[in-house]
Amino acid sequence: MLEQIVEALKKRSDLTGWTVRHHQRSGAQAYAVPQGLESLRAVDSERFLIDLLRKTTTADGSPAIGSGDASLLPGQDIGKAIDQAALVAELVVNPVHGLPAPAPIPDVPLCDADLQSDPSGVMLGVMESIQATVLKQSRIRLTAAECFGEILNTHLVNSRGIDAQQTSTQINIEFVLHGKNGDREVETFDEVTRRRASDLHIDSAIEDRIRYTLDSLDAGTSVTWQGPVVLRNEALATFLSGDGLTGDVLRTRGSAEAKYAGFSPWEPGKSVFRGEVLGDPLTVWANRSLPFGSGSDCFDAEGLPAQRVPLIRNNQFVSFAASQRYADYLQIPATGAFGNVELSAGKVPAADLLTEPYLEVVQFSWFNPNPVSGEFSTEIRFGYLVENGVRKPFKGGQLIGNYMDALANVYWSAETAFFGAYLGPHTARFNELKVA
Repeated sequence: MLEQIVEALKKRSDLTGWTVRHHQRSGAQAYAVPQGLESLRAVDSERFLIDLLRKTTTADGSPAIGSGDASLLPGQDIGKAIDQAALVAELVVNPVHGLPAPAPIPDVPLCDADLQSDPSGVMLGVMESIQATVLKQSRIRLTAAECFGEILNTHLVNSRGIDAQQTSTQINIEFVLHGKNGDREVETFDEVTRRRASDLHIDSAIEDRIRYTLDSLDAGTSVTWQGPVVLRNEALATFLSGDGLTGDVLRTRGSAEAKYAGFSPWEPGKSVFRGEVLGDPLTVWANRSLPFGSGSDCFDAEGLPAQRVPLIRNNQFVSFAASQRYADYLQIPATGAFGNVELSAGKVPAADLLTEPYLEVVQFSWFNPNPVSGEFSTEIRFGYLVENGVRKPFKGGQLIGNYMDALANVYWSAETAFFGAYLGPHTARFNELKVA
């Protein structure tokens, strides 16, 4: 059917360009309940995505470009879908831009070979590992868990001659733990996304969450604090790379789209900070070529090859992550989608960043800073106040601050780790944040 779509698009003289993506998904899903395994099922799907461009004009008659898209399942009417997308494109008026031309595609590792060969076996093994780790602790029980494993084959063809294919895998796990002590009960929730089962680190991830669940039974109410705040591991990864639900500050300000729209104040060669930098210097890459990164690919939805784009170097902005459209608008190189966040390591051992007193945020309810202003006031799901040799667990309260101001006054650990969409220091000490 891909060939039929391409041939139909080639016959359309009213189109100036088009891209077709053929997605084939397969995999397995495992569901657990307190009594054991609820179900294990195989899943598969197939879809064709069409994006097209056609010439339009502005109100004063100047050249413009319109865009439309369509999504088809196997067997659906190709001509009707293209007609509808072309009709939409005829009504859109954007500044003229083009599509990417063919370019060398890098070989980025994206697949879990075991998941490719036996998705049901791998997902069942992941679920059994979760259950076995929880059973080691008598005060905690697993109330629910879901493990999804997917293999995605993508074939992309465009009107400029790109014809590229890639295969990737992805694993998503979610689980809920229940703890009880006397008449007090708590539940904790966690989710992890990786491309390989080995990167889930099931034992350590579950053991950490068990410890937090047990400590939650003794947790006090929210505290008032102003001073050093420590983020580690998944909490730090969420702070730096977001959670996939909303655009984070680095991705927003570092995108050519935001610059074109006037949302990003960053300029090449100038500091990304509005004041003095009191902590470690900041160096960041937008990296789509990170092996097994959640945001990695060999090529993006436009067909642009994966790159490791220098975003910030020693506090100075270097370059934007740019789609072909916004690269044309700003007359800069097209780099493709943003991808993963990569930070350079600090110079201080992580242990030295844990000098008391400090407050540690273990998990946010939802870390969603304003992607334009950087302001945030986000609820703390669980954390510790550490002082006088005591780690006092607490729940609730608001972490308040400005994202870029926080990054101007932070020390990064020399040790680094990989967290799916983030590679960099696994511990950070923000020297001046507020909890209310």
